[in-house]
Amino acid sequence: MARKALDELIKDRKDVEIENVEIITNPLRALKDGIKIIPTLTIDDERLSGILLSSIKIEQFLKRIENS
Repeated sequence: MARKALDELIKDRKDVEIENVEIITNPLRALKDGIKIIPTLTIDDERLSGILLSSIKIEQFLKRIENS
């Protein structure tokens, strides 16, 4: 659900790159990146986590990061 919403929100943005990190095969990377729940979106040191991330929450997160 989060990936679909994220893809829709950034479809026209060439400046955004998505990197999927599979925590099953990369548990140390997930730990190092501070990922404790799936899904987690990270931009620099900012994180948005939650079992169900709505497109509204994702959009608010992106705007907050963009404006900082």
